[in-house]
Amino acid sequence: MSETVEVSRKVFEPISMLVRDGLFKDEKDALKSLVLDQAASKISHFDTLIEEMRAKYDMSFEEFEMRIESREGSESFDEWDDFIIWESYESAREYWIGVEASLKGAKV
Repeated sequence: MSETVEVSRKVFEPISMLVRDGLFKDEKDALKSLVLDQAASKISHFDTLIEEMRAKYDMSFEEFEMRIESREGSESFDEWDDFIIWESYESAREYWIGVEASLKGAKV
């Protein structure tokens, strides 16, 4: 499999401008830095959302998951909705942490 990708000049021009302006050593470094910035922003965003859920329920996601799974009797649909949302926040956060770790381990 080739390590190159064809990208139109129009799409790639903003990244080339950053390199020409001396902000990055080359296009690969620029892309890596931009994606790392995006990953850090996403991680921070999901940290905030997760913290809101922790504050709302005064517990960690793992504790909340056990509460949902061990509940007997009538279910709280609001809590189930929050569980699904909170789980998606945790999953998205882990995804972006993986992207960040992968790029930090990659050589430019």
